[in-house]
Amino acid sequence: MRTVETDQDIQDMARGAVLLGTGGGGDPYVGELFLRAQMQRGRKAKVVDPSEVDDDAFVLSIAGVGAPPVLIEHLVSEKLLLRLLARAEAFYGRRVDVLISAEIGGANSMFPLALSAISGVPVVDADGVGRAIPHIEMTTFSIFGVKATPGIVMDELGNVFTLETVDDRTAEDAIRAVTGTLGAMTYCALYPMSGKQMKASAVLGTIDQTLQIGRVIRQGRERSEDLFGDLLAYLGRDGRLATILFDGKIVDVTHEMRDGWHWGRATMSPLGDGPDVFTIDFQNEFTVARLNGRTVTIVPDLISVLDRETGEPLTGEMLAYGQRVKVLGYAADPLLRLPESLDVLGPRMFGLDEDYVPIEQLNAARQPEALPA
Repeated sequence: MRTVETDQDIQDMARGAVLLGTGGGGDPYVGELFLRAQMQRGRKAKVVDPSEVDDDAFVLSIAGVGAPPVLIEHLVSEKLLLRLLARAEAFYGRRVDVLISAEIGGANSMFPLALSAISGVPVVDADGVGRAIPHIEMTTFSIFGVKATPGIVMDELGNVFTLETVDDRTAEDAIRAVTGTLGAMTYCALYPMSGKQMKASAVLGTIDQTLQIGRVIRQGRERSEDLFGDLLAYLGRDGRLATILFDGKIVDVTHEMRDGWHWGRATMSPLGDGPDVFTIDFQNEFTVARLNGRTVTIVPDLISVLDRETGEPLTGEMLAYGQRVKVLGYAADPLLRLPESLDVLGPRMFGLDEDYVPIEQLNAARQPEALPA
């Protein structure tokens, strides 16, 4: 077991979480400030390796549900998180031994760490998808047999709903309806599981990955060297392709709040006078990237937008006209590419009229210099 020791570590983890959040998951800055405040009071988040979790340990996910832009209007508090934990332990009738992130992206990677600092309950170095996703049933927990419910939904005013559904798609619909009624932002205790189930269904090592991603970006920026080259090298260390899909400027962007999600499209052009047109569609998270109408990356592979000067990853709601950016494509964890995962996480589940093709195949014909060495 280790602890999150410094403000710098928290900032690096938040930055890495935005990259893995693929535009969604909520801006982790709120969670970062909250966690730093706990550290100033002498409280530190504890992180435990999956191998250290007993098979019979009780593991529970704590997550925010709602449209990312609304998060700033419904600030998480120490009182809310402690109340949620206490209600969960009373509801399940046992002490929570370990917390786990439902998704590693954005704010949802920070909330469990904040609760760990407050309560002393450790967070396991893993999550339920290795990125951010818009639907509850799209986690590897759900795909590999861990049900989202029975669970609890709570808002910052203290309204509490308990639910148990026959399947996780129904849980998604029910929680989304409750969340819409409560102002488009709730906090949930979901996916009760054993340590053995966690090891079999989670994407492992992702908390440390956020730290390392953030550190690589920060150190590259401080050295004024090729931070994007360093980032691609780190992401590709385990054989997963990471590549810069586009380098240019945002010339148009739309944002719409609809059905509890943040929808939009960003359109980009080269910095010079080139004719290329690059687009990214999003439903909370970036779902598909196209160059001149041809798909170059599609869910569940990751699409991240970074400021081209600083390497700072951007959430979907941060995108604005005139920004100069680089778009990064990153192969999803192998668990997300299995047939049973694609049945839940594939493009058609996001309303896209095309099948999943791995990023490696979509970019095989591009110029070699566009891909990492």
